[in-house]
Amino acid sequence: MLDFAWPELVVIGAVALVAIGPKDLPKAMYNLGKWAGKARSFAHDLHRAFEQVSYEAEVAERMKAEKENPPSDKPRSNTQEPPHE
Repeated sequence: MLDFAWPELVVIGAVALVAIGPKDLPKAMYNLGKWAGKARSFAHDLHRAFEQVSYEAEVAERMKAEKENPPSDKPRSNTQEPPHE
């Protein structure tokens, strides 16, 4: 993301105050906030779409692997039987 320190933000604010003017600066900041919110929302939606596609591909891959190698009827046991004494 963008990496701004406080002195840089103060300089940007001062330039914006001079360039835009004190009368229109609140409206400009509001619009900037709206655009930033829309950009974050879009990025979030895009991230969710990639996650969904990834999940669907993983499920399809697992189903394909299970079709090719069906599980046996015998249940597998991960535990070992204790030794007989």
